[in-house]
Amino acid sequence: TNLAKASLSLFTTCLLLLTGCRQQSPMAGWSHYGGTPAMTRYSSLTQIDTSNVGKLQVAWTYHTMDGDTVNHSQIQCNPIVVNGVLYGTTPQMKLFAVDAATGLEKWVFNPFDTTAFKIPKRFFFIMNNSRGVSWWSDDDKDQRLYYTAGSFLYCINAQTGKVVTSFGEEGK
Repeated sequence: TNLAKASLSLFTTCLLLLTGCRQQSPMAGWSHYGGTPAMTRYSSLTQIDTSNVGKLQVAWTYHTMDGDTVNHSQIQCNPIVVNGVLYGTTPQMKLFAVDAATGLEKWVFNPFDTTAFKIPKRFFFIMNNSRGVSWWSDDDKDQRLYYTAGSFLYCINAQTGKVVTSFGEEGK
């Protein structure tokens, strides 16, 4: 029985090792906060390595134009990239979409255009830093982004930047 237990233990160990060593599927984007649902913060892409990282140059920049140094605004967003589009948030909690290859702006959603907050904007910077956005799709035509601004969770059409009014109460 000791031999059977040792054989079973060795088999289980080998199985775990082989499972752990299997090839990971390559990442084609950064569609989740932290890269993957497990937040691995790792990309298996190989175009950039230690031999060429020093040769990288800036491809494009995107300026949100809404930083507020007086009220200490900041960006803490981990943007995501889905289907060649980069989605992120600005210091004033606007959600934006830019072409990931060119940096050209596709749309901007301003949540404070549609809400009736009557308190100074500086409170939003203190209380509300966005860590990022979440992506959802039905693998057909419905593609949505979810993110928070103020005390609301918004549902935004990823292609148009418009509120999905069927979500919650008029999209929030």
